Amino acid sequence: MLAACIFATIPLLAALAGPAAANSGNARQSGGKLPVSLAITSVSAAYATPGQTLTVRGSVTNTSPAAISGMTVRLRSSNVSFSSRDALQEYADGNEPLADGYIEGAIMQLTTRLAPGATADWKIRLPVAHVRMTKFGVYPLAAEADGASGAALAGGTSRTFLPFWPRKHGPDPRPVRQDIAWIWPVIDQPRQGACPGFPDNSLEASLAPGGRLDSLLTAGAAESASAQLTWAIDPSLLAGVEAMSKGPYRVGSNADCKHGHQMPASHAAATWRAGLLAATSGQPVFVTPYADVDIAALTRVSLDQDLAAAFTEGRSVASKDLRRDFSLPAAEQGSPAAAQPLDAMAWPADGLANHSVLENLAVNKITAVVLDSTMMPPSSAEPSFTPASAIASTPDGVNGDMRVLLSDDTITQILGTADAPSDPPATAFAVEQRFLAETAMIAAQGPNSSRAIVVAPPRRWDPPAGLAKGLLTETVSAPWLKPASLGSLAAAKPAPAPANLQPPAGSAKADLSRRLLRKVKILDRRVTLLQSTRLHPDPQLNRAVAAVESSAWRGRVSSAQAQILLTRLSDYITSQQSAVTIIAPLPVTLGGLTGTVPVSISNRLDYAVHVRLKVSVPSDGRFTSSPSPLETIAAQQVMNVKLKMRSSSTGSTTVILSLLTPGGQALPGKPVAMTIRATHFGTLALVILAAALGVFMISSAARAIRQGHVVPPRPGPAGSDATAADSAERPEDAVAADSVVADHADQRTADQRTADQRTADHAGTAGYHDPTEDTDEFARAPGWADQG
Repeated sequence: MLAACIFATIPLLAALAGPAAANSGNARQSGGKLPVSLAITSVSAAYATPGQTLTVRGSVTNTSPAAISGMTVRLRSSNVSFSSRDALQEYADGNEPLADGYIEGAIMQLTTRLAPGATADWKIRLPVAHVRMTKFGVYPLAAEADGASGAALAGGTSRTFLPFWPRKHGPDPRPVRQDIAWIWPVIDQPRQGACPGFPDNSLEASLAPGGRLDSLLTAGAAESASAQLTWAIDPSLLAGVEAMSKGPYRVGSNADCKHGHQMPASHAAATWRAGLLAATSGQPVFVTPYADVDIAALTRVSLDQDLAAAFTEGRSVASKDLRRDFSLPAAEQGSPAAAQPLDAMAWPADGLANHSVLENLAVNKITAVVLDSTMMPPSSAEPSFTPASAIASTPDGVNGDMRVLLSDDTITQILGTADAPSDPPATAFAVEQRFLAETAMIAAQGPNSSRAIVVAPPRRWDPPAGLAKGLLTETVSAPWLKPASLGSLAAAKPAPAPANLQPPAGSAKADLSRRLLRKVKILDRRVTLLQSTRLHPDPQLNRAVAAVESSAWRGRVSSAQAQILLTRLSDYITSQQSAVTIIAPLPVTLGGLTGTVPVSISNRLDYAVHVRLKVSVPSDGRFTSSPSPLETIAAQQVMNVKLKMRSSSTGSTTVILSLLTPGGQALPGKPVAMTIRATHFGTLALVILAAALGVFMISSAARAIRQGHVVPPRPGPAGSDATAADSAERPEDAVAADSVVADHADQRTADQRTADQRTADHAGTAGYHDPTEDTDEFARAPGWADQG
């Protein structure tokens, strides 16, 4: 509706005035005070031909507080075509008074009384012969609403453009067909950060029938081959769609990737993904860097490594998802140019770049770049004259010249005026007719020469329903246009001399802010540090950085979203790094001047890490520690690391424990203090214990042997009956003595087992003496058996 209102308030420039017999007797009245809103919503044919009768349709709305009766709608035009593209713009801007006339018979009387706020549709038949157009070109077409008095109502004019295509063998020649190449952007704002989930489920709505991405895919798939579209695809969108289509996926999680709610695999995402693969199969495609990062902004602050990483990641993701190789420059592909994956092509945001940007692109194997036509304005005396071709070249500072394809800035701006699904039909129609008028005007300026036209819609274009398909259909059907692929234009011969870049004044202000990118540099270092501790680096971390650097956040309004993503990623890194810690140890006492000290490291993450333990000892040199090896700690595990400590003297000291990356960089986190005491207690205690055990064993053995001589010889098995008889005849005192001896023998056996166990415990101790050997020696000593 906005574009329709603009067309409804702009008059035709005076230069268009000319003889029109059908119009000469119709003076236009003015002065109507009651406001209305008039719009042309369609014309039965996109362009006029001789002998044709067109049907023009529209609507009129009473925006006044009073009812209107007796309203009439008339069509106006001229048999004089526009002379330049500037004239088209002046007609659209309304800088000159209208100087056309009514078309004979092109009138409709509204018989109904139009209440305030009410809308009525109108339809008028337009015989082309009544306008008397004869020459190829673009002509004005306007609709006017008049009141019952015949005066034009305020706001009651709607204007559009009508190209005319003459007879093949008429007096005026037809122009040569112009090559036209469309870039079809399949680009979205980044939806994923460090977490594998999504902040919301808006991407699924865009992929579902009627959504933005679904509508672009549907229109592009229908005309991809006939219009020879060149698809520009953001790999981060492919990654997001893949995650949703395979499912389940999480929506609304926090910075720790927790909470939120889980969604099942998305049918809409799976359908859209399959449709994109089918539509682009065998068609020219190039991919943006991952997340369509702001190439110019990254170059300006020397984030060259981030740009290179975004190109590498983008090519890798696209190769996997689209099942074709994007890793090699286009010149190395063996397929025809029109079917090549144009991985050696780049399209900076808004088509703006300087020589530093081109040099950075050349380093990343880019050989062709799409820029806005304002970057290389025409050098002819007529600035409104379209350059001879949209194909040029300019030095890239690395490999020589870079091929430059210039997208038409005026057409890009026109397409951008219809960038909302809620736009009314009048807006879509106005854009379609203006698009045709601009391309026809280019052809009319040089009817005998073929020039290339590159059409690049806004990167995240969201046109009203039907507009995208209508534009592609007109591209194929307009007789002055010839569809071509971007690859074929890039392979064509450029302008004779290299062109110099002239970025528009203030264009850098649209880049991502320096303040944001300074924070990104700090974030880069933190991501690198975290990645170095992982056994397997997480590509999602680098993708999350690219999401912050996306060109989707250019401009003040969108930059706030980039800051949100940056903060969220920073919080995520902090939470990951704080999950690997040293458990605060208790004071440790060494059993001597050397010993082993246990230190526990906890890993609360869901993945394994490898770290080094750093021990900082006092500078007095009294304590030393062996180097800590690289430790691998499994997910959700605690590992005990054994440190070998040595002290040159007794006493205590405090050492500081901290964690390092495998490369030796310090990890964030508060160091932990541990007190260690070195003593001589360990060696002295072993000596004393060994001596005490020896004395104990000797005395126990001696006691047992002394008591053991009163025990009578044990009879053999054959004399068991005799022994029993003797026992029966022995006195009570002898039986009791035997019982005491048996008890002492049992006690000796138990003591011997205890001594043996203690001996085993202290085996290997230097200077330890086995008391068993002493027992044997005492048993063999002369006179031992005679002692009572």
